[in-house]
Amino acid sequence: MPLAADRTPEIKREPAPFVRQLALGDFAVTYEINVYCDNVQAMGRIHTALHENILDVFNEHGVQIMTPAYEGDPEEPKVVPKEQWFTAPARPAGADGGKPQ
Repeated sequence: MPLAADRTPEIKREPAPFVRQLALGDFAVTYEINVYCDNVQAMGRIHTALHENILDVFNEHGVQIMTPAYEGDPEEPKVVPKEQWFTAPARPAGADGGKPQ
């Protein structure tokens, strides 16, 4: 199961989430993650949490999310180190009773 989906509450474990490669464009590869849930009213919240977890997993593994219009790789990867994830004005989970902001 994709790690980001595994970290996201309310996503069903069966059928298992999966990732599809949709396109090989001139400047980017397009992927799609497919997950299942039982609560249609929660889809917006689940979608947001899943995207947060995808970004976190990429950062944890040193994968930078680049825009398709860049002209060259930077000398240093442009990822946010974990110790800076909650730099003000962000707050860690629990500081306001919810998810990190």
